[in-house]
Amino acid sequence: MGSIDFSRARAFIDAIPAGRWAAYKDVAAAGGNESGAQAVGTWLGREGYGIELDYRVLTVEGRMPDAFRSAGLGAPADPASARAKLKSEGLAIDGRARAPQWQRFSAADWTP
Repeated sequence: MGSIDFSRARAFIDAIPAGRWAAYKDVAAAGGNESGAQAVGTWLGREGYGIELDYRVLTVEGRMPDAFRSAGLGAPADPASARAKLKSEGLAIDGRARAPQWQRFSAADWTP
């Protein structure tokens, strides 16, 4: 298991366009470790308050984690407000609270 370059992971999150979302594993891949999704989740749990767009990182199924909490300035503070913010940005959240795969932003879509 390799390490994750969290400065690259943060740059990737900062690059997620409005109306798109990325999975934890996409952030991990951008940081150099495709297997590091859980480490990204832990990192965002600790450092997410300093990452303005952390609410655009969802589970691989396109769901907002129930444990989501953001303290970033102007960022949504809980899962329901994060979903509302994503919808206002153009993400098509379905009736089962999932974002569609066709709106996913992957490491392959990113040009650092």
